[in-house]
Amino acid sequence: MAVTRPPYHEKLIKAATIDEPVIAVGHSGAGALLPAITDTAIFVDAVLPHPGQSWFDVAPPQAQAQLRGLATEGELPPWHEWFAPEDIQLPHGPLRTQFLAEIPRLPLAYFAEAVPVTPAIRQAAYIRLSAPYDTAADEAEHLGWFVHRENAHHLAMLTEPERIADLITIGLTQITLA
Repeated sequence: MAVTRPPYHEKLIKAATIDEPVIAVGHSGAGALLPAITDTAIFVDAVLPHPGQSWFDVAPPQAQAQLRGLATEGELPPWHEWFAPEDIQLPHGPLRTQFLAEIPRLPLAYFAEAVPVTPAIRQAAYIRLSAPYDTAADEAEHLGWFVHRENAHHLAMLTEPERIADLITIGLTQITLA
């Protein structure tokens, strides 16, 4: 779901929320919104919750500068254009074509909007797929979450769905046994 007008997070949360208890799996930037959806979650190469703060409040200065530098008239190019082509580890073919075609442009203001303050995650696991998420995995360990570190790549959910599903199942087992 692409959101083009504020409140961005509220709209995304509403689209993902159901009236039953769920264990949500969040990838990448979606991790920040998981506490507003559920109290039990699996974070897969995801940012951790930062209630009351925006991405700009918590991101490293270099990443903030990069994003601001990419924006044109307040809008960012599609996500895959933020990186060198070789950094997008998807093989050429229909999967890559479809994935790239579905990436929306986001307003820079999305990253300046504070994430809602909600109750904390009660149970969580963290599956780290790529090195850029080492710090988030370290923080998750510090919070007492189950953490599994895998040497894959950020989009491994697409290229190795069975392997990553198995890792998510391990995470689920850990939090349901806790």
